[in-house]
Amino acid sequence: MSASYWESTQRQKWQYTRESLFRERHQLWLMECQLFPQGLTVTMENNKADGEAVTRNIPITHVDLHYGKDYNLRIYCYFLIMKLGRRLNIRQYALATAHVYLARFLLCASVREVNLYLLVTTCIYLACKVEECPQHIRALVNEARSLWPEFVPPDPTKVTEFEFYLLEELQSYLIVHHPYRSMEQIVSALRSEPYGLVLSATDLQNCWSLINDSYITDLHLLVPPHVIAMASMLIIVSLQRSQRPSLQETFNSFMAQSQVDLAEVMDTIQDLITMYDYWDKYNEPWVKFLLHSLYLRST
Repeated sequence: MSASYWESTQRQKWQYTRESLFRERHQLWLMECQLFPQGLTVTMENNKADGEAVTRNIPITHVDLHYGKDYNLRIYCYFLIMKLGRRLNIRQYALATAHVYLARFLLCASVREVNLYLLVTTCIYLACKVEECPQHIRALVNEARSLWPEFVPPDPTKVTEFEFYLLEELQSYLIVHHPYRSMEQIVSALRSEPYGLVLSATDLQNCWSLINDSYITDLHLLVPPHVIAMASMLIIVSLQRSQRPSLQETFNSFMAQSQVDLAEVMDTIQDLITMYDYWDKYNEPWVKFLLHSLYLRST
């Protein structure tokens, strides 16, 4: 275990450049094209008067169901983890770790070759162990089955079997550093001299929410946690520029003296904006329909 992000396996083993991450995803995409050249054939209801079903093929080259390309799938995975986590009252740190595990795992495997719902359950199970808030496996499986009975088997050993698969793909590097602690450190530094800047509880909650949403993106595979925290705070401060111009000036001064990589901060903000743009177009029924067609199709 490393108390410092800079010495951690997260930085040494699981931080990518945008180019290297693209290469990893491209390798996975090539593998999917070889394993599933037929794509996915789905049967859709016809709204016309004859009522006959329509068969449609989703080619493997389409963005649908590719985690690296399909924001619908990313947002859907995010909500799956949050939904199960909230049913069990699991703290946010553990859910954030589960998000990172899922993103790392889906660099190595396709949703076409694994049960996504079992993957989500297992990521939460393992993350709770690592974050020292373990969940009893039977309680976790029962809650997951109440949400997704078609996809989560009643036998808890299926989760423990999947846990070994997950550990193998994660190479047993399980410690994850999150932006929440960085945000707390930045807030403390802003309160001290010469800044004397105190953010309101609403501002802090909005920053926290932005960090939560950042787990939909690739940012936790690309940049250090403090960059995500700084970008989130800059967004919140900038939104208040017209009402509190001194707030923006003080925060800009702090950023300049902190020596944070401003290019990384700007790229992070752009990724968050892009994510929210896709979120406005989020189509949950479509991605759920595709996944159910994939997992429940007759063999």
